[in-house]
Amino acid sequence: MSIEWRQTIREFFDAKNRAWLSGDGEVLEQLAIRPDAVRSCLDDIKALSRSAMDRGVHYRKSRTNLKILRTSPTTNGKVRVDLMEQLTWIYKDGEDLKHQARLQPVRVTLTNSEGRWKIERLDRIGEKEERSLIKKAMDFRPLDGNSNVRQARFDRRKAQRYAELWWNGFNPQYKQFEVDCTNYVSQCLYAGGMPMAYHSRRDRGWWYRGQGKTANWSYSWAVAHSLRYYLEASGRTTVVLDPQQLMIGDVICYDWDGDGRWQHNTIVVGFDRSGMPLVNAHTVASQHRYWDYKDSYAWTERTRYRFFHIRDVF
Repeated sequence: MSIEWRQTIREFFDAKNRAWLSGDGEVLEQLAIRPDAVRSCLDDIKALSRSAMDRGVHYRKSRTNLKILRTSPTTNGKVRVDLMEQLTWIYKDGEDLKHQARLQPVRVTLTNSEGRWKIERLDRIGEKEERSLIKKAMDFRPLDGNSNVRQARFDRRKAQRYAELWWNGFNPQYKQFEVDCTNYVSQCLYAGGMPMAYHSRRDRGWWYRGQGKTANWSYSWAVAHSLRYYLEASGRTTVVLDPQQLMIGDVICYDWDGDGRWQHNTIVVGFDRSGMPLVNAHTVASQHRYWDYKDSYAWTERTRYRFFHIRDVF
């Protein structure tokens, strides 16, 4: 029985791997109880196609690696499987071949229907936590007179090297968050030389202290909404209006719904042939992803961006 549901998972993600290039998700629907059970996958495939068309690039190859993290039986003979999906795409950007990668945790629920295992539900792990974090941090105040800030120089290459080293992993010196995008960007900035602004309160400054169970951190270190406002008020950045004005090590903040609640951050690690930023990120771990995130399920027509150029000297 175990082999049978594993076979369904293999068939599903093999079909999804082909669909990234073809844009045809019909086979995915056939492996599901009903089409809306895999709607998120179909939306992702359409989003990647839309992004490629907007950018004028052509995806040539796609590779998917899966690692099963946990399996557990549920009621009524169903099986729930948590797995890690690692995606790599090769695409043509003008005359250059480039790669883009993601690492995302997925929860699949399967049920036996008429003697065959099928996908009943597919969820992205960790989606809900960011909303609760933002709610806690809405009262964040970026700075006050008690902040302890030293002068420093920002090394963009160090920030970039750190971003590339840990894009698909977690530095054990820091807490690993289920929603990790801001924690990751903060670590990159700190690796580049941005000094912490220490404070006794979590809703002030930008800081991380301790390790393991004794670790503590400011909201701005780990919550997207708070980091966006810290960067603007800190005196360590310049807000620019055009993404082409950004440099390696700069930061982009995202408000998916345009409602003033900022939910995601990325760090610039490279550029395409048009000078547009390519970014790394966590939560859905991403490497060399196109900056506008139109290939993301989270993107909407109301999405707003904030572009922060980190000053060379603070």
